[in-house]
Amino acid sequence: MRFLGLCVVLAACGPDGPAHRPPAELNGCSSSSLSPATTITSLTERVNQLPPSEPSCLLASLPRPIQLVASSSITSAQPATSPQSPRLFLIGAEVAISFVPDGDGAHLVEFGQWTSPTRTLKGELELPRAEAFALDAAFTRTRFSPSVSSCGLCHREEEADAATGGSTSIAFRPLPQTLVPLTTLAREHEKCTRAEDRSTRCVMFHALFDFGEVRSGAFDTDVALFGE
Repeated sequence: MRFLGLCVVLAACGPDGPAHRPPAELNGCSSSSLSPATTITSLTERVNQLPPSEPSCLLASLPRPIQLVASSSITSAQPATSPQSPRLFLIGAEVAISFVPDGDGAHLVEFGQWTSPTRTLKGELELPRAEAFALDAAFTRTRFSPSVSSCGLCHREEEADAATGGSTSIAFRPLPQTLVPLTTLAREHEKCTRAEDRSTRCVMFHALFDFGEVRSGAFDTDVALFGE
């Protein structure tokens, strides 16, 4: 396994119970008619089915329950800005997806498709999209050459993946001292709701919590710690 479920489970109806409604920016982002998405290519296809919008729309569209790991690390292409605005890893059995609520990486969605218990095929999209993405867009965006990607600057043992045109490399999990509890994020969501805050940051928290169950998760311990 690549992730482990933990015991913290939060429902998604918000601090005011069933009366709470997602912000209008997320209308049309969650639909049972969307195609299944278990690879980076199928996730790119899903993005093309969604309204052209911020990464929060893709987050709102993802099936629940979500297994979440949050990190305050500032060392990545998607740096956290604080423990209250951490990097969000959604850990799936097939693909890990990461977002940040604000800051330099807030317009990016990063993907890691598991090819072994410790390696991932990596890709990245920048949103909102101006037009439909080519299905290999997440791979071409990170490509420096046929055998080198921007992901390889941090992730070791990079190898070209002939089937997709992307690259695989060692996966990392966040350092324990950077982990942010799910309860911290739930409090931030509550603050956003009570303040009726419609900032990009708060819309991201609504996309996370307003569409179903969110569970505290963890990467499998076989995955290398960042910097190892």
